[in-house]
Amino acid sequence: MILVTGAAGFLGRHVVKTLRQAGHPVRALLHTGRPEAVTPYGAEPCYGDVRDITSLHQAMVGAEAVVHLAAIIREKGRATFQGVNHQGTANVIAAAQEAGVQRILHLSVIGAQDNPRYPYLRSKWQGEQAVIQGGVPYTILRPSFLFGEGDEFFNLLAGVVKALPLVPIAGSGKARFQPIWVEDVARCVELGLSTGRLVDQTIKIGGSEHFTYDGLIDLVAATLGARRVKVHVPLPLMGFLATMMGVLPRPPVTRQQLAMLAVDSVTQLDAVERYFGFQPRPISGNLDYVRRLTYVDAVKATLGGLPRHIRDH
Repeated sequence: MILVTGAAGFLGRHVVKTLRQAGHPVRALLHTGRPEAVTPYGAEPCYGDVRDITSLHQAMVGAEAVVHLAAIIREKGRATFQGVNHQGTANVIAAAQEAGVQRILHLSVIGAQDNPRYPYLRSKWQGEQAVIQGGVPYTILRPSFLFGEGDEFFNLLAGVVKALPLVPIAGSGKARFQPIWVEDVARCVELGLSTGRLVDQTIKIGGSEHFTYDGLIDLVAATLGARRVKVHVPLPLMGFLATMMGVLPRPPVTRQQLAMLAVDSVTQLDAVERYFGFQPRPISGNLDYVRRLTYVDAVKATLGGLPRHIRDH
């Protein structure tokens, strides 16, 4: 039995599907309702919270391996980076060790580092340390940004491009990214569990192309058939605007996310092929799903609220 945390999320659903197609029995840990996100694949739903170690002990019963995906990319209320990404991971490892779990695959992120300037990236690094020091054989995957139907990042970019004639770019726009298809990451997760040669390794993965942030905006605009003028805005001014947008229920960008635009999210272009033996899907030519956004959807996305029919996780 493989326990998957964060199973109802954007990546989690694809991981559950891929593991089931490979013949693995799967238990899907859900934070709230929505078992329909995993039951069509034949996964066993259970409920819990990585901040509640008692619920983790219950979820671990009979599990031989754990895929730990549960994390947050922005803080809200009591859901903090330290509480979920760091301590939540430490809780998962402690429960796994007590349950006799034989293997854990942990999803981190390229750029994870011990730098308080980047609270999200630091919390992901701290989560990695909990895994490394936890005593359970592990594989840590550090992907670049994920793309695929229902993603948040590229649908938000598309919303801004579609809604605004002038597209604001924070800073120079020269930070580099290597987007990777969500189903390719799910495949890497399954292969990472299935092979012993990746035990106790931390592996960076990305797609088959490098882009600057400017280049991603150009790619999204070309996909939408839109001509847009990019306006580079100094980071201090963008930080001020992000602070003002903090009054929104779900602001499209936070000051912390702006700061991370200075951190490259790339690795070697052949990383997936070298470690996992297949070529990842390129993002070029595979962003057509952003065309589903209507103008009303785009305005909502620009204000930070992707409609349910675009992002339903």
